[in-house]
Amino acid sequence: MPRSAASQAIQQTAGRTWRALRALAWTLAASAAALVTGAAPAQNPAAATAAAPTSIAFYYGPNPPLADLQAFDVAVVEPAFVRDPAARTRSAANGAHQLFAYVSLGEVQPSRPYYKQMPPGLLKGDNAAWGSRVIDQTAPGWRDFFLDKIVAPLWAQGWRGFFLDTLDSYQLFAKTDAERAAQTQAMIATLREFKRRYPEAKLILNRGFELFPDVAPLTYAVAAESLYRGYDAGRRSYGAVTDNDRAWLSGQLRTIRDRYRLPAIAIDYVDPFQPGARALARETAKKISADGFLPWVADGTLMSMGVSSVELVPRNVLVLLDVAKGDDLHTTEAQRFLGIQLNHLGLRYEFREVGREGLPTEPLAGRYAGVVTWFRSGTDHQRLGPWIGQRIKEGVPVAIFNAFGFQMTRLSAGMLGLTSFSAPAPEQLEVTQADPELMGFETKPRVDRTQLELVRLTDPAAKSLLRMKDGRNNIYDAAAIMPWGGFALAPFATTTLQVMDPPRWVLQPMLFLKRALRLPDIPVPDVTTEGGRRIQTSHLDGDGFPSKAEYPGSPFAVEVLQREIWDRYRFPVTVSVVEGELSPQGVYPQLSAQTTALARKMFTLPYVEPASHSFSHPFNWADAMYDTRTADINQMDGDASRTLDIPNYKFNLQREIKGSMDYINKTLLPPGKKAEVFLWTGNCVPPPEAIAQTYLDGFLNMNGGDTMITRSRNTWTDIAAQGVRKQGWYQVFAPNQDENVYTGNWTGPFYGFERAIESYELTGEPVRFKAVDIYYHFYAGTKPASVAALHKIHRWAEAQPFTRLYVSQYIRKVIDFENTSIARTADGTLVYRTGEYLRTLRIPADAPDVDLSQPGIAGIAPGPSGRYLITSAGEVRIRQRSADEPSDASPALPMLLEAAGQVGDFQRSINGNKAELRFSLTANGVTTFSVSGARACTATANGVALAKGKSVSITGQTWYRNFTGKTAVHQYDIGSATAPLATTRHLVLVQCTL
Repeated sequence: MPRSAASQAIQQTAGRTWRALRALAWTLAASAAALVTGAAPAQNPAAATAAAPTSIAFYYGPNPPLADLQAFDVAVVEPAFVRDPAARTRSAANGAHQLFAYVSLGEVQPSRPYYKQMPPGLLKGDNAAWGSRVIDQTAPGWRDFFLDKIVAPLWAQGWRGFFLDTLDSYQLFAKTDAERAAQTQAMIATLREFKRRYPEAKLILNRGFELFPDVAPLTYAVAAESLYRGYDAGRRSYGAVTDNDRAWLSGQLRTIRDRYRLPAIAIDYVDPFQPGARALARETAKKISADGFLPWVADGTLMSMGVSSVELVPRNVLVLLDVAKGDDLHTTEAQRFLGIQLNHLGLRYEFREVGREGLPTEPLAGRYAGVVTWFRSGTDHQRLGPWIGQRIKEGVPVAIFNAFGFQMTRLSAGMLGLTSFSAPAPEQLEVTQADPELMGFETKPRVDRTQLELVRLTDPAAKSLLRMKDGRNNIYDAAAIMPWGGFALAPFATTTLQVMDPPRWVLQPMLFLKRALRLPDIPVPDVTTEGGRRIQTSHLDGDGFPSKAEYPGSPFAVEVLQREIWDRYRFPVTVSVVEGELSPQGVYPQLSAQTTALARKMFTLPYVEPASHSFSHPFNWADAMYDTRTADINQMDGDASRTLDIPNYKFNLQREIKGSMDYINKTLLPPGKKAEVFLWTGNCVPPPEAIAQTYLDGFLNMNGGDTMITRSRNTWTDIAAQGVRKQGWYQVFAPNQDENVYTGNWTGPFYGFERAIESYELTGEPVRFKAVDIYYHFYAGTKPASVAALHKIHRWAEAQPFTRLYVSQYIRKVIDFENTSIARTADGTLVYRTGEYLRTLRIPADAPDVDLSQPGIAGIAPGPSGRYLITSAGEVRIRQRSADEPSDASPALPMLLEAAGQVGDFQRSINGNKAELRFSLTANGVTTFSVSGARACTATANGVALAKGKSVSITGQTWYRNFTGKTAVHQYDIGSATAPLATTRHLVLVQCTL
C-alpha cells in the first residue's frame, strides 16, 4: 500500500497485494453481516455534498512538483515536504485542486518525529518488510494521540484533505475474528471522532473495505493498489496481477463505487526504466478508466509523475550546470542566455548544480519536458554520461550546450550515437557544413582549434548542424540534432569576439531547443500580453527621493515627476521609497518632515501603486547578509559600504523587507491603499533566503535581470528571463532595465534613457519576448534632459496599443506562469490551469488552429509572431484541429479581438443571426475592446451605452495582417481621459448581427 516517511531515507512506497487474500475472508464476512442486518446504505450522503475528483496523483518524494500536481483535482503528498497547502488549493473556476496529506493510521515509522512521544503499550508487532511498527487500534490513548499529535498539527498547518494508509495492518497480529472485529471497531470509532472534530476534513481511505458500511458517510474516496499491475517492494520487481486477484479487487472497488457512491481509485505500478514504460502506463490507466475507476499509474516508490485520467504535458526543464565559487545563478550562461528562450517556449526551468548537489536519482519521464546542460569546457562529471544514458532510455530529451560535461569515451560516445576518436591537434580546420536555418544566427561560426571535441556522428538518424574537417581529412561534428535530443559545442552556441562587447548567438537557440527537446506544437502561457495587447507597466526604484531638481526654485524631483510625467500621462505606475531616506532615523533626518509629507501626497494619487525599496538600500545583498566584501568597489564609485550609512543600524533581513513595508503601510499610505510589492535594490541579486523572506512575509518581489538589448547591442543574449528560481523561491525580474544603463550610471548622456525605446521595440518584434516596463529612479526628475527623455518614452508608449498594468498585476501573472499546468485527456483535449491572473495563451506560428468555441476562450488576436488566445477563466480546455481538418470547418464566431484589461466570465449566445457576448473587463482607468466576427454590433458597459472607440488599436500595427478574420472590427472605449483612474471591473454586454 502507499507509504511515505519524511526521513533522510524516504521509505519505499508500493502495493501489498499479497495481503489481499489474508483480508478476503474477514472482508466477505463483514460484508455479509452488513447485508443481513440491512446496514449497507444505498447512497453515501457525504458523496452528495463533496464534488468527486476526476483525476488524482500520488507523489511522496521530497520537493514535490506542486505546480505540475495542480493538473490533477487531488494530489496526495508527504506533508513534511509542503509548507503551505492551503495556498495551493484552487476553486473549480480556476481548475479544482486540493493537496491531501499522507497519514499512516495503522503503522508508524521510527523516523517520524512523534514516534518517541507515543505512550507505551500502543505498539503491537513489527512489519519487517517496511521497518515499521504496527499499532494496536484498541490501545488506550491511541485515538487521542493520533488526533491530537498527528492530525491536529496538520490541520493547523492548513491541511484539509487526508489520505489514511495502513488501515489493514492490524491483520499482522489479529488472528481471530474477535481480534479483528475489535481492531476494526476501534478504527471506525477513530474515524468518527476524526470527522466529529474536523467535519470539513476529506478522508481518502486506502482499502479498509472491512470498515464499510460504517465509515461510508465519513469517506471522500477509497483507493486500492494493483488492479492490473503491481510492485513487490521486497524483490523490487514489477509484474501483472493475476486474474483472480484482479477480479476480487475489482469487485471491492465496484462495491465502493456503486453501493456507496464513492470515487474508487486504483493505483498501479510500472517500472519507469523498462522499454515502453510510458506507453504501458497509459495503457494501464486507460484500462482502469474503462472499468469506471480513477487511475494513477506510476513507479513503485510513487516518486515520479504518473498517469491518471489525464496525463501531464510537462513544461518544466531541468538545467544542469556548475556555479563557480562566489558566483550566483544570475551570472551563469545558462540563466543569462537560455532563460528567456525557455520562457518564450512556454517552459519554466529549475537548476541543479551538479558539483554541489549531485544528479537526481528519481525517474524524470512525465515530469520534465527535457534536460538542458551548460558546462564549461574541461568539465568532467564522471557520472553524468551514464546518467544521460538513463534519461535516453527513459525517453527524456537532452539538449547539451557548450560542452558535454564528462570525459567522452568510446562507450559514452556510442550511447549518444557518436564515435570518439584520437587525432593530433590540427593545424588547419575549416567549417565544411553549417545548417543555414540553425547556424550563423547572430554571427557566423568561426573555428577555434583550442575548443575541439573529437567526435563525429554515427547514428544515421542524426542531423549534423555544423561539421568541420582538418588537414588530415578528420571529420568533426560540433552541433547536431539527435534522436535523443541534440548538442551544440563551443564556440558554436555563443561566441564573443574582441570587437564585440556582448556574447552573440551562433546557434538559433529557440529553434534548436524546440527540436532537441521535441516540444509539441501547442499553445503556451504568455506574460507579455493581456487581452491580445502587449502589456506595459511602469515603476520607480526609490533611490534619490530627497533629490532636488535642476529647475527654478529647486523643487524636489518627485514634484517634477508628478507635474511633468504622472499627471500628464496618467499611466499606472508603481512607486517605491527607501525608508532610510525618508524616516527621521535615516540618513537625511533634517529633510524627513518635508520628504514624508511629499511621499504621503504622492501615494494619494489614484494612479500610483505603493511599494518598498527596502530600509537601508543594500548595494550587494550577499555582502550585506553574510558580512562579506565581494563587490567590486570600483564599480560602486569607490564606495565599499554594504548599505546606506544609517546611524546605529546593523543589517537585518526582516527589517529590510517586512519592516520597510510596515513603515509604508502604517505611516505613508491613505486609507484603502496597501503596499505589497518589494523591489530589490543595488545589484538586485538576492540570495535564496532573501527571496524566501518576501514570500514568507506575504509580499510580491521584483527587480533585476539586466535586459540591455539596443540597436548597438542587438543580441538575444542581452534579453533576460522572466525571473530566476533559487532553491525553490522565485525572483521576478523587471521586464526592462532602468535609466542607469542608458545614462552611463548617471555620468551622461542624461537624455540617454530615450534609447530604452530601442529595447522595447527589439523585445517586441519580430518576437515578443517582453512586456514594456518604463523603469527609472527619482533621479530621472532632476535634470531637464532626463525629463525630456521620459516625455519621449511616454509619448511613444501613448501611441502603442498596450494594456497598462501595475507591477503587482504583472508579477502575479509571472507567478501564475510558473504554476501553470497543462494536461492531456484521453481524447487529446488539452487542459490548461493558469491560475487567477494569467489570461493569455500564445499559439506558436506553426501550431494547428484551435476550436475557438470552447468555454473560457473569449477571443483571439494576431501578434508579430503567433496568435494570442484571450482566455477568461483559470481552466481552459483546448481542442486542436487535426491537420486534415479545414481551418474554416466551423462558422465565424463573434469574439474579442482585443481588450485592454483582464477578461472574465465570458459567455456567448447565438440565436439565428443574432449573438450576445457578456463578459467582465477589469482595467486600470480608461480602457477599450474590439469585437470581430459580426457585421454590426452595439455595446454597453455597466448598463451605459458605448460609442465607437477611438483609442489606439492593434488593427493599426503592421503585423495585423496576420489576422485572418474576414469580418468587420467593432471597437468601443470605456471611460474618458477625465474619468477617475482606478482599477475597475466593468460588466460588458455586446449585441451583434452576424
